[in-house]
Amino acid sequence: MSLCSFASSRPEQAARIAIWLLGAGETVVWATIFYVFAALLLAWEQSLGWAKGDLTLGFTLAILAAALASPIAGRVIDAGGGRFALGGGALVGAAGIAMLSQVDTPYAFIAVWVLIGAAQGFCLYEPCFSVVTRAKGADARKAITHITLLAGFASPLSFLPAAGLLEHYDWQTTLLVFAAAGAFLAAPLLFVGALLLESASGEAARPVPKAENRAALLAALRKPQFWLIALAFPVMALNHGILLNHIRPLLAERGVAETIAVLVASTIGPAQVAGRVILVAVQNRVSTMAVAAISFTGVVIAALLLMAAGFAPWLSFAFAVFQGGSYGLTSIIKPAITAEFLGRTGFGAIAGWLALPYLVGFAFAPHIGSLVWEIGGYDLVIPFAAGVAAFGVLCIMGLAASGRSRERTR
Repeated sequence: MSLCSFASSRPEQAARIAIWLLGAGETVVWATIFYVFAALLLAWEQSLGWAKGDLTLGFTLAILAAALASPIAGRVIDAGGGRFALGGGALVGAAGIAMLSQVDTPYAFIAVWVLIGAAQGFCLYEPCFSVVTRAKGADARKAITHITLLAGFASPLSFLPAAGLLEHYDWQTTLLVFAAAGAFLAAPLLFVGALLLESASGEAARPVPKAENRAALLAALRKPQFWLIALAFPVMALNHGILLNHIRPLLAERGVAETIAVLVASTIGPAQVAGRVILVAVQNRVSTMAVAAISFTGVVIAALLLMAAGFAPWLSFAFAVFQGGSYGLTSIIKPAITAEFLGRTGFGAIAGWLALPYLVGFAFAPHIGSLVWEIGGYDLVIPFAAGVAAFGVLCIMGLAASGRSRERTR
């Protein structure tokens, strides 16, 4: 029995298997083509002798390339090619990681990371959740939550094997191992998972005519809800990118010991998983907009706790719990809110365009944080981060108000 026949004859079972496959694929692909940069950055600095700015520029441009690729990936998904977007993106990303093992100049390093970034735009969360939303419809939030629970373990899956490999081999060999994992694990898992899900969903994932998708995108662009979403989530990415990348020097400036700062930084990732676990437990009783309000408000509270950490260092752990737990929900609620307010026709293209400002915000967050620091130190960076998150809360409030207005006019 072929995969498509199995999916059409047992759609519910096939859909459950597909979500597990997509979750496993996302875990491996995040580990092999995203977190690998941070896992190997120190090794590159020590071995290559290049400026840190050259190395980090490669990753920044990779995120920008992912942002530019996202609308294209969305169009491929809307045309019924979700399996090709996810599986192909992972395969190209793995090829880029293999190519990275052969670079010998900063320019080649940066160029390869641009290629890897473009591949990321086809296979990381945004395109994966577009495939799931088109296929699962109103049930997508639950499926996306399960995928993110698995993928929450991507960072240790990257850092721990990288550290072990670097003890016995060079960074070039380590990259080739990661490339093999991406090509022979992530790519087939994502391809088969998307194929099963699209086949099991029947009508939901069938390609929609280009004209209909284009009309849906243009209609979305005319709605104020599109622009509220396009503002709310990028400022969350800006907040998180600033605080995450500056957390260790930020805490040091506030008198927190280095060992505690490392523990605080290490707490943010597990807190994201914990927040998603809590959502699984309550998701049938809490609306998407309520989760959004909790998530955005929690990030503001986290920044306020960080302000007070100079007086009570233990509050830095409270910051990590609130920041990680709250921000970890955004990857789940963003596609749910997009589908709720903008519809599922042309969803891939709509989500792709919304991913562009989100990824740009995350890409420039470390640099913006540095500019703010130059003006007023971290005593200014923290309230700045709190302020942009508070602006996000206002956007979510406006979105909720527009939803209530829409209900009244029905």
